[in-house]
Amino acid sequence: MTARVLDFYCDGGTDSSGRTLDDMIAMSDRELEFHHDIIQWMFPLHEASNFNPDCPLVDEQSAETLQGDRIAQTRMREVLERFASFLGFKRDASGQYESDPKLAANRANWQTPHNHNLLRITRVIRSLRLFGLEAESQSFFAAVYESACKSGCLSERTIGYWRLALEDPPFETLRK
Repeated sequence: MTARVLDFYCDGGTDSSGRTLDDMIAMSDRELEFHHDIIQWMFPLHEASNFNPDCPLVDEQSAETLQGDRIAQTRMREVLERFASFLGFKRDASGQYESDPKLAANRANWQTPHNHNLLRITRVIRSLRLFGLEAESQSFFAAVYESACKSGCLSERTIGYWRLALEDPPFETLRK
C-alpha cells in the first residue's frame, strides 16, 4: 500500500518540500500556476509522473482504503474545489461544477491550445475516480469540457485523454 498518500491526505503528511495539503489548498492562483511539483500530490495517480517522480502512487489497496475513508474523500473534495476555482469554476448547491462569472480571468489563463493545465485536468479526472468520487469526476469533466469547447482550446487529442481518464477503468494507463 502507498502509505504516503494516506499520510498526506489524512494525517498531515508533507511532500518532499515540506508542504502539507492545507498549504497547497491555501496557495494563491499564481502559486498554483507556477508550482509544477504539487499537482501530483494534490491529485495522486497510479502511474509515476515524468515531472515529479518522487510523488506517491495510488495502488489498488490504497485506492480501496481511500474510497472508504471519509476524511480522505472530504479532503479530496476540498482540493477539487480549490483547483476548480483556480480554473474558473465553482460548485453549486447541488454539488455540480459550473463556470463562475467572477472567475472568467482564471478560465482565460488555461484556455489556450497546448496549455499544461489541460494535462492537469486529465490527472484530476482520473484521481477523483481513484478516490471513488465518480459523481465529482463527471461533474468536473462536464464543466471544463463545456467551457473549453466554447473557448475553442480543445484538440481531439486532449478530448481523447479526458475521456480515457473519465471512462476507462481507473487503473488503465493514461499513456496511450
